[in-house]
Formats: sequence, C-alpha cells, structure tokens
Amino acid sequence: MVNRLSESKSLYLRKHAENPIDWWPWCDEALETANQQNKPIFLSIGYSSCHWCTVMEGEAFSDPGIAQYMNQNFLPIKVDREERPEIDSIYMQALQMMTGQGGWPLNIFLTPDERIPFYGGTYFPLEPRYGRPGFLEVLQAIRRFYDLEKTKLQAFKDEIMTHLQQSTILPISTLTEDLLQIGLEANTGVISRNEYGGPRFPMIPYSEMALRTIRFNFESKYDGKEACTQRGLDLALGGIYDQVAGGFHRYTVDPTWTVPHFEKMLYDNGQIVEYLADLCSAGIQKPAFKRSIQGTVEWLKREMTAPEGYFYASQDADNFTPPSPPYQGGLRGG
Repeated sequence: MVNRLSESKSLYLRKHAENPIDWWPWCDEALETANQQNKPIFLSIGYSSCHWCTVMEGEAFSDPGIAQYMNQNFLPIKVDREERPEIDSIYMQALQMMTGQGGWPLNIFLTPDERIPFYGGTYFPLEPRYGRPGFLEVLQAIRRFYDLEKTKLQAFKDEIMTHLQQSTILPISTLTEDLLQIGLEANTGVISRNEYGGPRFPMIPYSEMALRTIRFNFESKYDGKEACTQRGLDLALGGIYDQVAGGFHRYTVDPTWTVPHFEKMLYDNGQIVEYLADLCSAGIQKPAFKRSIQGTVEWLKREMTAPEGYFYASQDADNFTPPSPPYQGGLRGG
C-alpha cells in the first residue's frame, strides 16, 4: 500500500511512498486539513542522498506502531529541501533558534493554525539511543504538551515569532563601516579557532567573508591571511577531499580533517572550488589548490553530469558510510 507521495516527481518523497505513515506533500489541502482537525503538523524535511534521512526512513518512519500514533495525532508532511528551499530555510532558522543547531532530517512540529514551530530536532531513533529518546516517546510528549499546556505553547509561539522578526535583514540605514568590521572580525574568528573538537565542515561563506579582510585591508586581531590559507590547505590536503576520485565530501567526522563523511554535495563543491580560486586570485597560490580544483572539475564532468547535460545535486554516502552515532544536527562545525 502506497501513500500520497507515490506520484511525486521528487526521488526523496517517493522513497517514503511505502511508509505506513500517511504522508502529505506540502500543499494547501494538507494545511487546511490540519487546521480543521486541530492536529499539530509534523513537518519532516530532507533530501535523497542524506544518510540520516535514509536511516530514519528505514527505522521510525517504517514502524507500524509509530505510524498508527502519528496518523491519529498529527498531520505528517514530507518536504524535499531541494524542491522547496524556501520552506527549508524558514524552518531551519527556527530549529537553530530553538536548539542552537540544525541539520537533516529536519523534523519540526508546527501549530495547525499559524504553522508556527514549537519543537524540533534532527534524527530521532526508533528506540532510545545515542542519548536521544525514542521517536514514539517524543511524539507522545509533544501531543501532551499541545493538548495540556496552552499557556506555555502561546508564550513559546510569541518568543519564536519575536526571534524570527528580529533576525530579518537590517535596514540600509544601520549598515555602517563599523558593522562591516564587526562582521568580518566575527567570520574570521570562526575559521581561526583550532580548539573545536567536533566534526569539521568547509563553512565557505565564513571563509569567503574572512578573505575580504585581506582584499579590503581591514585590521583584525586575527591573522586573516593565515586563517584563510590554512582553511584552503585543510580542504585541499585533508580527508574531506577525495584524493582518489576528486570532489569534496560534505564534512569530516573528526576534528583533524582526516576521516570523511562520504556524501558529496554539488553546492559544496561549487563553493569550495570558487573559494580556492579566490585564494589564488588574492595571491595565495599553493600547488594543492590547483590540483584539487582540477580534480573536482574532472569529477563533476565524469560522475556528476547527466546525459542531458545538467548536474546531479548530490552523491549518496550510504554505500560508503559505516554505522556510527549521528552528529547532532550534522550541519554546523568548525
């Protein structure tokens, strides 16, 4: 028996078509149904090559007991972030505000009337493990909170909306040279730190901003040139770069840039190639930069280009990834 996702154009959504969960796609009918039935929305966002999305699909989302409770008490909606990046962006921002981190699968609970998030997380195991509660336990607690704690729920909704409104783009009148200096300093500080003990991510937007301190000759308490150069070398010489096939993995699971998580994303590779090229254009030229740029371009042509001429969005990690505890969130790191 298949659910509403079976006719979707999205490979990620079709992967969930045989789940016992009564999934809806994001649509007006789903949102109206949740409101009419006064069911909290369980919104689950991911993408087809996401390792922990695949794990959760095979565990919690395939469990009959969880499906029965979910279908009776929530309206479940599945979203492919590569189809609906605007939905992903809004609720990822909310999740990071609530928990301090984010990642995929992005699992978040919304009020049915205003679709305001009030609880969220990433990977939820079927049974309690990795220091996380089992998914059924989470669902039961959320439903109790929604039914019995209306005052707290309203206060939480107000707090979330206040934070979201405060995080909107600053008006032009507030953009000053001092504010630019603060931003450049903060971004350079992020890539300069060496004490971080978790997984390592490219964090190219931070690195590109730090590179501006060199181009604009801004003074900083950090050595911007050294930080940017080291980030380039970590990328080009570390395990995050596929030294055999070319292309950059999404992150390394260790703090020394040695052991990769084997998933490769098109947007990561585009950003990293651009950053390494920007380093070279800024006069920071290293043989490893040129070699990894060339290797990545060759990999993109060989493995990531479809016969029709377009690029594939990602390369799955599941054939290469050994079982290991999930990184909390799987999105941010040094």
